[in-house]
Amino acid sequence: MPRIACIGGTIVILFLLLGLTGEAFAPYPPALSDYGNILAPPSPGHWMGTDHLGRDLFSRLMAGTRTTLGLALLVAAIDTFLALVIGALCGYLGGWLDRAMMRLIDALLALPGFLLAICLLGIFGGGALQLVLFLALTGWAQLSRIVRNEISAVKHLDFITVNTAFGYSVARNLFMHALPAVIPSLLVLMLNTIVGNVFAIVSLSFLGLGVSPQTPEWGMVLFDARSFFLNSPWLFVFPCALIAAFTLGLHLLADGIREFLDRKRFLFPIEEVRMLASTASSCGSDT
Repeated sequence: MPRIACIGGTIVILFLLLGLTGEAFAPYPPALSDYGNILAPPSPGHWMGTDHLGRDLFSRLMAGTRTTLGLALLVAAIDTFLALVIGALCGYLGGWLDRAMMRLIDALLALPGFLLAICLLGIFGGGALQLVLFLALTGWAQLSRIVRNEISAVKHLDFITVNTAFGYSVARNLFMHALPAVIPSLLVLMLNTIVGNVFAIVSLSFLGLGVSPQTPEWGMVLFDARSFFLNSPWLFVFPCALIAAFTLGLHLLADGIREFLDRKRFLFPIEEVRMLASTASSCGSDT
């Protein structure tokens, strides 16, 4: 595995652990106000300073990590599931289903997803549930098209043709051979999707369309600090540093996995021959 993947994976794992356990190690409750230390700069008592209500910024960021990453991962999981189901069926079966879904995907991709999410949240109101639903609604189309193209290419490979000739069912070819072939590429796309989700969640919360104001979240921390940027820059610096570090880790991990897959591409013909040989031998033994 390339070094950049190891570095990126380490950063991502640290953030995931931070999201799971960081709030337990926070020195203060995220909603606790200390009116004697309003807009206090970083100090031994408040490592990242305090906001306009005297709340400890470090504690709010620790609690916000779980919220932001949890929402981003949930949206990515929904998008990936929809992409696998819709893209796999369209790519493998083709026909009228493929044509109809591709026209729908073309229509969705013609609209800017982020602007569409802003419009939907403006109409129906913000909140964690609405945020997840509308971001998932606007994010599955691109992944589905890519999965569909990958499946459409894989189904014409020789070992799929041989399997079909030997009477393998569509479900067996799809789930045992076609889908596993696209999972590595889909993993890279999913990591990039999480990056986009983090930026979208933070941006929507900063615009006041995300989670509720009482919920600690990276974008909401920036939203609360928008009026104090010049006099209290640490309120922006530390949240932005966390966002940059996490997205950098995801990009490094995705680039490392992509580089690893590119190195292994030349092995695919060998794997295809092995698949053909194993298929032929198993069919020979059955007869």
